[in-house]
Amino acid sequence: MVYEDTAERHRFDSFCKVVLRHAMLDCFREFSCQNKWLVSLHYLPPSALDGICTTDQYPSDYIAFSVDGYTLQISNEQLANIIEKLPQSERRLLILCFVLELNDREIGRKMHCSRSAIQRRCTSILRNTRKQLAGELP
Repeated sequence: MVYEDTAERHRFDSFCKVVLRHAMLDCFREFSCQNKWLVSLHYLPPSALDGICTTDQYPSDYIAFSVDGYTLQISNEQLANIIEKLPQSERRLLILCFVLELNDREIGRKMHCSRSAIQRRCTSILRNTRKQLAGELP
């Protein structure tokens, strides 16, 4: 009877060793598959790292412009200074266009202008803003 308990125990031990060995081999296979596709962050160029990082953003990081209950938040200080100098009607046009994403016809209804007038004004505002950002205009 002692012999049977010992034999059973050895058989169970052998079974456990086989199961553990196969589990280990499965892990090695999985790691080798992952290593074919994974790249250490150490080997990535800095330009690739810029796309995968995040930064915390706080309300104090933005300059906010509100029109008609909607807010345009600008984080670029130079752009915020340019927008701050714009007349209220032009700021309103930018917010309606870029925050609410309204088309020219919808903006025209809200501002009581024609679609073509809105399009000309928006194009003019953007052109002047680009020039100011590039340093071409004061």
